Amino acid sequence: MNRGVYVSAKRETEERSFPSIFLGILCFIGFVFLSFFIKSVDNQVREDLIERLRKEREVAKINDNLKIEYSATTRARFLELQAKRLGLKKAKEEEVLVLR
Repeated sequence: MNRGVYVSAKRETEERSFPSIFLGILCFIGFVFLSFFIKSVDNQVREDLIERLRKEREVAKINDNLKIEYSATTRARFLELQAKRLGLKKAKEEEVLVLR
């Protein structure tokens, strides 16, 4: 005798239990809060970076102005030293003759 094995094609559906639904909702709410927190931290870091770049640009501008001033000062000092080496001296105002 050949006995067949019969398998039911009907699926048994399990209803989700309350703890698993609650856990899913809790995870979703946690994810939303975490994403808002990360966005807030990101915005703060971005603002700090913008402020630092603004200060850096200001310092670079001051540095450029100081380089220009230093260049003019050293050129004048260089000319003064060269003139002294050649035995020249700065003319007084009454000694200067202006030609037109």
